[in-house]
Amino acid sequence: MKRLYIVCSACLLPIFAHADVAVTHARLLPDTPSFEVIIENSGDRAVARGYIAARFITPGREVPWLDSWEQPYNVPGGVEPGESYPLKFGVPEEIERIDGYEIVPDVHFLSAFDVNGEPLNEDAETVMKNLEANRRETEALLKQVEELMGG
Repeated sequence: MKRLYIVCSACLLPIFAHADVAVTHARLLPDTPSFEVIIENSGDRAVARGYIAARFITPGREVPWLDSWEQPYNVPGGVEPGESYPLKFGVPEEIERIDGYEIVPDVHFLSAFDVNGEPLNEDAETVMKNLEANRRETEALLKQVEELMGG
């Protein structure tokens, strides 16, 4: 039987500065191929959904086991101001197959949005800025295509 070790190292989890919603902890759930990430809402609006990104590493190894793991999340009932909430995720398949190494989830991105889609932390604001830039670029390209087609 393979044993998978995923632990949380406080120095590897970024606590997002000046964020209303932040990751405070991550850990392996015992006897399951999954882990949880605890988010804390210190803002004034409830968290409804968001997006998380992590990589999986072994301390002291230069190359990550998995460099980019991304997952959207929804929070039924929301995370009200002042609350913490455990987000539960399955361990990526690539990580399940690793045996004999300490594996650490390194959460490097967490966006949070309220029920109306408004950003609640810096990472969510970055997402919104990127979406707006992509929208403007798409509109400009569509205008160029229209002009080329004689419209």
